[in-house]
Amino acid sequence: MTDFDEVLAAERAKDGEALRQALSKAKVPASILMRLLLDDWHDLHEDIVFDLGLLGEPSAVEAIQKAIDIPFGHLVEWGNLHVFQRKCAYALARIGTEQSRVALETLARSTDSYIREYGEEGLSKWPLPFRG
Repeated sequence: MTDFDEVLAAERAKDGEALRQALSKAKVPASILMRLLLDDWHDLHEDIVFDLGLLGEPSAVEAIQKAIDIPFGHLVEWGNLHVFQRKCAYALARIGTEQSRVALETLARSTDSYIREYGEEGLSKWPLPFRG
């Protein structure tokens, strides 16, 4: 079984720990990461949005924008929801496309003061170049 097969097997089994281990070893396509970002059965949302930002994949904008509005239970329970939302804004800034800028502008107009702040912060960094 390849590392990528392990990611898919963990996803099918909804096994968060197996997913964590598989993601640490595998190069995963953005399409799979986007799907995982919106799933609520695991606790890897912060890691996944960080990875999507590093990839700079333009097709991830919509998934990231949706994820910002999902109150994932583990993030709420651990008090990390706002940290996650800020990471989403930075991922959008890192993607650096016109669509990601529009997404950040939308966040900057949010009625939620935290999301509004993160949208403004993301816009101030847009486009955020990757310095690997």
